[in-house]
Amino acid sequence: MPPNSKINGYLAALAATIIWAGNFVLARGVAHDIPPLQLNFWRWTLALVCMLPVALPKLRADWPGMRKHWRYLAAMALVGVAALNALIYKAGQTTQSLNMALLVPTAPIMIIVMSRIIYGEPITYRRLAGVGVVLVGVLALISRGDWQHIAAVKFTPGDLWALAGSACFAVYSLFIRKRPASISLEGFNAAMFGAGIVLMVPALVWEAAVMPAPTWNASVVVAVLYAGIGCSFAAYLLWTKAISVIGPVLAGIVYYSLPLFAAIESVVILDEHIALFHIFGGGLIIAGILVATVDRRSFG
Repeated sequence: MPPNSKINGYLAALAATIIWAGNFVLARGVAHDIPPLQLNFWRWTLALVCMLPVALPKLRADWPGMRKHWRYLAAMALVGVAALNALIYKAGQTTQSLNMALLVPTAPIMIIVMSRIIYGEPITYRRLAGVGVVLVGVLALISRGDWQHIAAVKFTPGDLWALAGSACFAVYSLFIRKRPASISLEGFNAAMFGAGIVLMVPALVWEAAVMPAPTWNASVVVAVLYAGIGCSFAAYLLWTKAISVIGPVLAGIVYYSLPLFAAIESVVILDEHIALFHIFGGGLIIAGILVATVDRRSFG
């Protein structure tokens, strides 16, 4: 594979991760203003509205492939649209942000293990070393430079929702590479978005009956717009592109940088301050990703 193609794959994974990091920052502020399934529903409805204009011209050519592979599309919609973000938003109601940050790295680890089992991809010493450095950086970042913060963390039943969301992300990333060649990237995402919306309707109806109605204030509107246009429409296109170029394992390692960008975006959006532990942890995360993903043979 040409070096430029691999670089584009890494850049796509990095861009998707940066966008998703902003979602964690915004979601914390609206967790109690809009129920999780309703936030997820409006997010994907907006994403579908954005996707349809670019997908419709390709729908006729994609339709035979969609009919043939409808089971695959439905499964990916269930895991990647209906379940994934609903579980993350549910966790945000009862789980501390520190707990969420601790659980983020589990998805790439799941991807590495499952890629070995399903695809036979090697777990190289270089990748393990990179993952180790990244994990130290993540722990430094979320512990705020005081390792006693890690020991003091108390996990709650809500953390299981976050862990389940991480598992959904790992499964989605593993099987997105199986996207049929007969379905365009735009058509695939439009079909997945639409199927996911349909699949979440029963749970949405139940939630609307038992939980308070959303509070449609400015923060909620901004969160829905960002989640729908950025995190769903743009980031999913970028992530699908990244998986097709560099595979789920390397893209998953890039995903480790999410806590770093979440911290940076918290400084910009929430006016938090940069401390030494931010620099130290961020540097380790970047170094670990480079160790695990950069193949020197591609550049020399």
